[in-house]
Amino acid sequence: MPKYLVFMDLDGTLLNSDHKSVSARTKATIEQLQSQDVMFYISTGRMYELAKITRNLLNPDVNLITSNGAVFDGSKGREVIKMGNEAVELAYSISHRNKMPMMLFTPEAAYFTEKIPHFIAQNAGNFDESFGYREINSLSELKEVENKITNGVLLSRGDDVELEKAKQELIASDLLEVSSSGLDNIEMIPLKTDKGTAVRIIQQERHIDACHTFVFGDGMNDVGMMKEANMSVAMGNALREVKQTANYVTDTNANDGLAVFLEDYFQNHPLK
Repeated sequence: MPKYLVFMDLDGTLLNSDHKSVSARTKATIEQLQSQDVMFYISTGRMYELAKITRNLLNPDVNLITSNGAVFDGSKGREVIKMGNEAVELAYSISHRNKMPMMLFTPEAAYFTEKIPHFIAQNAGNFDESFGYREINSLSELKEVENKITNGVLLSRGDDVELEKAKQELIASDLLEVSSSGLDNIEMIPLKTDKGTAVRIIQQERHIDACHTFVFGDGMNDVGMMKEANMSVAMGNALREVKQTANYVTDTNANDGLAVFLEDYFQNHPLK
C-alpha cells in the first residue's frame, strides 16, 4: 500500500511551457519519492494514448487518469466510461451549426469535425504531430464511432459569446458534464464524471485518505479533484478561481512549482 497519492495535471502543471517536456528537477523529485512508496498519477484531459507519451518522459510506474476522469488506471486495470450517443450527437450538432472546431476521443483514437489550427489544438492538450486524426464529415460517419467516444473538446474561434452559448446549451441538456482546461475551450465528459470521481475511486482502492493525497493543477478541470485532497495545490500560473479553491499555492510550472512544494513538504514531514 502506498504512503501517499499524488495527482498531477499536465499542461501548466507537470509539463514545461512548451507542453512537451518535464524538467530534470521535477523528474528527479518524482523518482525519489516513488522509491519511498509515494504513488504518482498523471491526471489530464488528454486521451490515454497521448498521456502515455508524457508518462514515457518519467517512468512506467506513473499511473494515468485521462479524458478528464473517463479513462483511468484502476487497481484491476484500465477503466473506461463512455460519453453516450445522445451527448456526442448534441456536441456534433453544436459544432456543425456554429462551425466550431471539435475533437472527440476514444482511449486510442481521435477525431475532429472542423479544420483545427495547429496552435489551438496544441493548447487544447490533445494534439501531437505523430498521432493520427480522422475527420468526421457527416452525422452518418459520426454514428460509426459514437458508441466508443469517452470525451471531447469544443474549441473557440475567438468568439467568447459563441463559446458561452455552446456551454450553456450543453449544460441545459443534462446529458454530460462540462469543464474547461483554458479560456478557449469547453471540455465535455460523461455525466457524473470528472477527475475527482477517478481520484475517489483510486483512494478507495489504494486505502489512502484525503490527508495523504496531493493534487496539483492550474485549470478549471482540476477543481473537482482538488476537493478530494487536503494537499490541494494550485500552480502559480493557475486561474484565479483555481487558486481560490486550492488549500495551497506553489510556484509556476516554469519554476518547478510541483517539485518545490513536494520537496518542502517532505522535508518537514520525512517519510519513514
